[in-house]
Formats: sequence, C-alpha cells, structure tokens
Amino acid sequence: MSLGTKIVVSAMRGIKKTGLIKGPGADLDAELRRARDYNRKHPYQEPTDRKAAYQTIQVGQYPCLVIRPENQAGKAILYLHGGGNHDAWKAEVAFARAYGKRAGMDVYYPLYLPFTEASPANTADFIFNVYRDMVKEYSAAKVAVLGSSYGGFLAMQLLTWINRNNADEAKAHVEMPKLLIMNSPFAYPKTEEEWKRAAALERDDAMITPGAFRWMLALTMKLAPDTPDWLLYPADMNFHHAPETCVFYTDEACSAVADAIQHGYERGGAAEKMHMHIEPGMMHCYASAPVFKESRRDFGQQIALLRQI
Repeated sequence: MSLGTKIVVSAMRGIKKTGLIKGPGADLDAELRRARDYNRKHPYQEPTDRKAAYQTIQVGQYPCLVIRPENQAGKAILYLHGGGNHDAWKAEVAFARAYGKRAGMDVYYPLYLPFTEASPANTADFIFNVYRDMVKEYSAAKVAVLGSSYGGFLAMQLLTWINRNNADEAKAHVEMPKLLIMNSPFAYPKTEEEWKRAAALERDDAMITPGAFRWMLALTMKLAPDTPDWLLYPADMNFHHAPETCVFYTDEACSAVADAIQHGYERGGAAEKMHMHIEPGMMHCYASAPVFKESRRDFGQQIALLRQI
C-alpha cells in the first residue's frame, strides 16, 4: 500500500472515531424527515460548466443527464451513481464525465430518486427503461454499465430486471450489456453470517458508520414493505446471461456480500464472467478515483476494458 493511501485512510478512520461522522438514529420517522429535507434542498440542475456537452432527456417521469465528450465513438456507459437514501446526484457527475472522456464514450446518468422518495421497484424499472433506450440507440454490444456503491446495487438489480423481462413472452427481448463494472457495490446481507460480517466490517470501515446497513433496510421496508427479495439480496438476484463483470472492493462494509455476489454468478451459470478484486487498506470506491497508486492502476484497468468495447 502506498504511503499516501495509508495517511488518508488513517485520517478518515480517525475522524470517524471522533464521532464527527454521525451514524443513523433509531427514530426512522425522524431520519426520513431529515433525508427528505436534504432531497428538497438538492434538486437536480443540469451542469453549467463547459467540460462536456450536456443534455437532459426525459425517460418516463424521471430525467436522465447525457454527457457527451468530444471524442465519443458511438458507444455509451450507463453510469449509476451512489447514494441510496439521499438525492446524491451531484457528487459523481465529475466521475462520470471522466470515465466518458477517458474511454471515448457517451455517458447516460439517470437521476433516479432515492429510496426515501421512490420504491426500489420503481427505481429499477426506470433504470431498465434508460438502459433499453440506450440499447436501441447504440446496441447492447456497445453499452457498458458502471455502478458505484448504491449504483452497483442498481446495476445488479438491472441484470435481474432484464432476465425477468426476457422471461415474459409478451415483452420484447432486451440483450445484456457488453460489460459491467462495479466499484464497492452495496447490497443487503441476508444470512446471519453476512450480517455479522457486515457489523464487523462497519466498525473498521473508513466511511460507513456502524448500523448503517440495518438502518437502510429497515427504512426501505418501512416505505416499501412489498419489495421482493430479488431486489434486495444478491442471494435472490438473477445473474443468468450476465456480461463480463469486474468488481473492485477493499476490506470494507460493502464487501460483506462479496461471497453472495460470487455465488449468485455461480448459480446463474456465469461464474467465469465474474472477476472480483479486493484491495486491502483502501477506502470505499477507491478504484473510481485515480488519486493513489492503487486507484490509478485499477481505474486504468477499467478504462482499458471500456476502450475495448
């Protein structure tokens, strides 16, 4: 591990231990009001910088930002940003733009509502509709899906949604994307062993606070109690016909479900498509920000894969 990484991660863990980063409260109603207040104060606004060509399109009832670099070559990335309970759309626009510029690809950036505003099923359907429109424009062979943190969760839901769509003879068949990249993908633990692993990892995670996963699941089920297991747990997701998939974790809370994801690919007959890397001592989503030696290496690997499409 590089010295710079050690310094930054140690500092992040130190800040977390001081209690300056507050964990979720026990009052779900109060936390819901707090999240919705944040969402109201951070509405989507199309970027005004001139670092790329921006266009906001409407897919169903939700907007989707399209980022077009100057060097695009008739292929595209579906970029699913992180967040979850907060409308955290703004933080990753620069990341998405960097991927598009380095890979020479258009980027579709869905402005999905957090689960405090829309059910997981509604969000999954929106993401599927964005992806389906991209396939019509570029073809599935020219589309990659890239999800970070909660966006990785949405990406796994997308694979399941595609399989469920294709199992319905009344619906038009939609092909899988060419490539899936996930940085520190979030998902809910299901077994008691996974929950114990998540709790242990939360204590040492440089960013995720203890109890965060149980709190998110409790709030999700309070708001959308009919959410099926196949939208929550990798153990119940459908990874049949999955594309080549690269996952980048560190020793972090989100990696509590790493084995469940791998086993899901095995059940789906796609074990050879799953390439998972766990880099010790890093921070959440390290491979999406080419700052340190390790992150530059793994970000560069992602760009190389995207350029091969």
